[in-house]
Amino acid sequence: MKGRSLDGIGISVLPTWAAAEPLRTGALKRILPGWELPASDIYAVYPGNRLMSMKVRAFVSHLACCFGKPPYWDADI
Repeated sequence: MKGRSLDGIGISVLPTWAAAEPLRTGALKRILPGWELPASDIYAVYPGNRLMSMKVRAFVSHLACCFGKPPYWDADI
């Protein structure tokens, strides 16, 4: 992630998945800790008119584990 905020210039509104590592290292600082972006969802979209293959089922299951509540990237920020 390159940008003016990482250069110490300006304020950015970023989702935590995009800013997690710079927040951990101190390259970015949270300035409004009581404010958060509205929640957003992620969807796994696949054709519903066929049986779900084992590969798709495994992938959707993996997504559910990785993007659980809270997501892994929010664990220590």
